[in-house]
Amino acid sequence: MDDTQSRYPDATPAPFQSPPAPGAYPPPGAYPGASPSGSPAFPPQPEPRRMSRGAKWGLGIGIALVVLTLLACPVILFVGALGGESVVMGDGIAVIHVEGVIAGTGSIYDGIVSPEYMLDQLDQALADPNVKAILLRIDSPGGTVAASQEISLAVRRAAAEKPIVASIGDIGASGAYMVASQCDEIVASPGSTVGSIGVIMEVPNVAGLLDKLGVEFTVLTQGEHKDVGSPYRSMTATETVMLEGQMEIAYEQFIADVALGRGMDEADVRELATGWAWLAAEAVDLGLVDTLGNYDDAVERAADLGGIEGTPAIISYEPDFTFTDLVFSLIGLATPLDGPDAEAIERLGLPR
Repeated sequence: MDDTQSRYPDATPAPFQSPPAPGAYPPPGAYPGASPSGSPAFPPQPEPRRMSRGAKWGLGIGIALVVLTLLACPVILFVGALGGESVVMGDGIAVIHVEGVIAGTGSIYDGIVSPEYMLDQLDQALADPNVKAILLRIDSPGGTVAASQEISLAVRRAAAEKPIVASIGDIGASGAYMVASQCDEIVASPGSTVGSIGVIMEVPNVAGLLDKLGVEFTVLTQGEHKDVGSPYRSMTATETVMLEGQMEIAYEQFIADVALGRGMDEADVRELATGWAWLAAEAVDLGLVDTLGNYDDAVERAADLGGIEGTPAIISYEPDFTFTDLVFSLIGLATPLDGPDAEAIERLGLPR
């Protein structure tokens, strides 16, 4: 007994097998993964292709832009929180944009010029010692009576402290012209639309459509005239007379404001208060516009009235905005896509 058997008594040595005879092996290619020649069926894979230097530069620049954008957001928000006031050395002109519909509620992000926005802009311009004159860049069809009057009064008071020039772009009509008339001077392009001194009120009536659809509204009121102007019924003759009386009051107020701002007789303004909008080339002869010119001409005139020598600095004030406003501005939207603005629809029934 050899040493292995002494250690493992139960181990039985395997019987001797002679090597297989020639030709007993399977032919080449009989095993899976083998080629007929006996070489592997799958050739060795090439080494991974390295990124070119240009691709590396492109990837690096893209990552850098993303990082810079993320780092810039807090800075933009910080500047917005401070009001976005321009840093100016020397005398300058504060430019305030009056662009969009004038209304009591809303923001510039949805195309609304509100009294709060205008009062804030004017207050900053009046408090800034670098501002020697104010320029209102107007491009607006007007808006509601009360909001237009509120802004007009603010402009009139501001003009008592610093000279104000109105520069009218495409249109400065109705309530927007009421605002412009309170400035010291009005500059407009020959083709600008100005004027439209008048008051309009639209009250929709969908009662006929609702009848066809079989829709009925039950309106409960306390007060005889609480639902005057309801779109679900026709107005009575008495209600029409009452609304026309209120519109006449607003109309006379409009005429008085324009006459006061332009230094004209109310009788002369009343002759022009037909609701018609003139081209600025016509309005000059009517006394509604002082000078024909563009934005640069208005800036030059404001500099003259403010006693600024040389090229004036342009100062602007940005309104406060939120992170949501920033995000939607970056992706090309003015405001989040909310549902219909019920207040905007309701304002259609207000005199303007």
